[in-house]
Amino acid sequence: MQPMDDTLVLNLDTANPEWQRVSVESSPPGRWGHTLSCLNGSWLVIFGGCGRQGLIDDVFVLDLYAKQPTWKEVSGGAPPLPRSWHSSCTIDGSKLVVSDKPTWKEIPTSWAPPSRLGHSLSVYGRTKFLMFGGLAKSRNLRLRSGEAYTIDLEDEEPQWRQLDCSAFTCVGSQSAVLPPPRLDHVAVSMPCGRIIIFGGSITGLHSPSQLFLLDPSEEKPSWRALNVPGQPPTFAWGHSTCVVGGTRVLVSGGHTGEEWILNELHELCLASRQDSDS
Repeated sequence: MQPMDDTLVLNLDTANPEWQRVSVESSPPGRWGHTLSCLNGSWLVIFGGCGRQGLIDDVFVLDLYAKQPTWKEVSGGAPPLPRSWHSSCTIDGSKLVVSDKPTWKEIPTSWAPPSRLGHSLSVYGRTKFLMFGGLAKSRNLRLRSGEAYTIDLEDEEPQWRQLDCSAFTCVGSQSAVLPPPRLDHVAVSMPCGRIIIFGGSITGLHSPSQLFLLDPSEEKPSWRALNVPGQPPTFAWGHSTCVVGGTRVLVSGGHTGEEWILNELHELCLASRQDSDS
């Protein structure tokens, strides 16, 4: 796979959205398996990934609204170990890189879930995180995980805890369904605090195009399978997603066992146009 270093944007406010290449004065070294986070509404933050020389632990920031957008490398403190296929997210839109001298800080916990990759990390309730799935270490094996863990950084001593999630059974439903174990899926955090899981690398006859919803703030969290109309994206893993306007979910790219790389772009509207405009 060729590491890429290009920057492209898509404006959904136009009548006919088209991908446009952003002309930047300098670009970070090409990479894949990195994370791209939004900061303060207009800044993009890249961390980690895998490039020509192997794993990376650098951080670059880009202000899309600048007259001449330029990727700038930032440093501070001892960064995490070089890595790829990790997860990242922001708190209040400003906690990934916010000061003039950004500094990495490890969050100590008395216990942590088994080490893993290809998982998702979602923020809800301002300071709470939900970690789901991934390829987790189990003794001498690495297995797909269907477990969910939460942590609240507002606690005096933040601690991981595993959620005992059940399957929600509607009236008249034949059976309840839990999301199958997976990795390289996408997770979407909604403004209401609920989280949607889609896609990923799954074994067996399960459909990776099935949507699942979880409200981790419930007293007894339950997974719900969502049946939505329309043509879903090609089942894939390693794709990316984002939320626009709080109600529109975009899914882009990914790869399958048959076709190596996909360039599809799909949109899931969680509210009618009239509701979102009002």
